[in-house]
Amino acid sequence: MKQINIKWLYLISLSLIWGTSFILIKKSLLGLNAYQLGALRTIITGIFLLLVGFPSLKKIEKNQWKWIGLSGFCGSFFPAFFFAIAETEIDSAVASILNSLVPLNTILLGFAVFKIVSTKRQVVGVIIGFIGTSILILKGAELNPGQNYLYAGFVIASTIMYAINVNIIKRYLQNVKPLAIAAGNYVIIIIPALIVLFMSG
Repeated sequence: MKQINIKWLYLISLSLIWGTSFILIKKSLLGLNAYQLGALRTIITGIFLLLVGFPSLKKIEKNQWKWIGLSGFCGSFFPAFFFAIAETEIDSAVASILNSLVPLNTILLGFAVFKIVSTKRQVVGVIIGFIGTSILILKGAELNPGQNYLYAGFVIASTIMYAINVNIIKRYLQNVKPLAIAAGNYVIIIIPALIVLFMSG
């Protein structure tokens, strides 16, 4: 029972952290451009994760590094920039609603590309979530007709990348500890982020 309660606490905490990131991106764009913001998010996270998780890198096998790299670019690097670019034109609320497409994309890509079969319960849950997302997007478009919704494409692309990342981890990195995956991701993507930050002025 105690274990179940702790899991709910983790879920609620994660929801709050994840959910507030969209409005924080919007506020940060008042002082930074999208490329600076994406690069700084990656660099700051990378420094923290490497301080905590650097010893865990020894547990990653040589043949797993290609998947760690792909996971890093799909799950962290490109979405950090894409969300920032998207929110230069659309509301953070719209971005957060579109982000809920991740489970749908995860199931579709998991089945089509990675040959991972989902349960009937998961499929039904994702369909219900997709219907709710569609209604919220349509209502948002009615309330904010002046936004450039083409930029929502950056968020949708990010959700596809998140889905690829989830399936890569499930298919190829299941035996690697989460901290090792996260630290390995940022070992690879922190250098490109530094280059982008330098080039962004």
